[in-house]
Amino acid sequence: IIKSLVQIYKKNPFKIIVIIAFLSSFLALFMAYISQYFFGLEPCILCYYQRKPFFVVIAISLLALLLKTKKYLKIATIFCALLFLTNAIIAFYHSGVELKWFDGPKFCATQNLENISDLEQLRQTILSTKAIKCDEPQFYFLKLTMANWNFLYSAGLFLLILAILIREKLSKKYETK
Repeated sequence: IIKSLVQIYKKNPFKIIVIIAFLSSFLALFMAYISQYFFGLEPCILCYYQRKPFFVVIAISLLALLLKTKKYLKIATIFCALLFLTNAIIAFYHSGVELKWFDGPKFCATQNLENISDLEQLRQTILSTKAIKCDEPQFYFLKLTMANWNFLYSAGLFLLILAILIREKLSKKYETK
């Protein structure tokens, strides 16, 4: 498997990056949903915001892989890098809220109120809603919260893609000389 990945990388490094971006985003979302639905860790609003860039990376990656041209794969690589950076920034903010470095959003409890039709139903919904606060982590692994892990994960993916983009740019620059 590794030999075939190296051959693909040599042929088109952007294709490997896009595949890695897709798989990394899928894995992150898979773990988030496992944590939510199997382990009962209810996400706060900032947790939901951190999922959005992963969904966009998956969509962009799939589109670029379907279009198959090096141009689209390179554009997708750049967008994926920017989305991972965006996610790292959101996760850093969320980590800062958890550590009380920053104020959290004013709307810190999650609940869908679209299907409420009368005041009694609204009252029952409010009374039965468990407020998920952005500044109270529900889970720690190796003394880090999920927002901390997401920051490290997203920042690492951004730096990996950036390093590969810089390497490709430099290798093209020296090939022409």
